[in-house]
Amino acid sequence: MHKKETYNLAIGLVLQELHEERKLPREKIAEALEITELAVTRVEHGAETMSAGSLVLLLDLFDVSWDDFMRRVKANLDKAEASIR
Repeated sequence: MHKKETYNLAIGLVLQELHEERKLPREKIAEALEITELAVTRVEHGAETMSAGSLVLLLDLFDVSWDDFMRRVKANLDKAEASIR
């Protein structure tokens, strides 16, 4: 099992992937997640965590299922762990 810090960064990396794939402006993401644009950037880099409510809003915003989201998180765990070391 990975540490919480690794999961937090992997979630941020997924947010970054979705942001780039969908080409949605950071402003729109921040508005939908009810956080600041700076907070979006901080989540993407693992410096800030998302609340459960923000996570639900993220899934809705990008129309991503929980299973797809978790698949993406798991695919980013090694990258996240390597970045933390």
